[in-house]
Amino acid sequence: MRSSWRWGAFLGIALVVRYLLDTLVPPADYVLRSTVLSYAIIAACLAASFSAAWRTRTIRTGVLIAVGATVIGGLLSIVGTAVMLAIWHDPATLQAWRSSGGLDEAFIVVPLIMVAIGGVIGSAGAVLGKLGATLFRRLWQET
Repeated sequence: MRSSWRWGAFLGIALVVRYLLDTLVPPADYVLRSTVLSYAIIAACLAASFSAAWRTRTIRTGVLIAVGATVIGGLLSIVGTAVMLAIWHDPATLQAWRSSGGLDEAFIVVPLIMVAIGGVIGSAGAVLGKLGATLFRRLWQET
């Protein structure tokens, strides 16, 4: 978990900022914000698993780092969402929450989906990281 906390903090902050924007500045169309957040989650999981697998040359470590980061990010987003809901809970804000997917999406669906994404994308990033490190080491030894 020590290696995952930075990536997890990034993911948690990204989710909380997106929920904050959806609550305080609700857009007419949520597609752009959803797309940006999705790509940020994918990029963070890929980078976390790639760098861990490159460093350790094990796929397992890369996947565990990515999944750990998504678990931390999901927990931080749940806490951040609860704090935001405690601060802003007027009827207009609650309607904005319902329009953006509802509380069940923020507290349950997104954190669980994010862990699944961490496992899948983390696997791909870890394979690429190990492959890259192995190829780099072989090329370095040949010169």
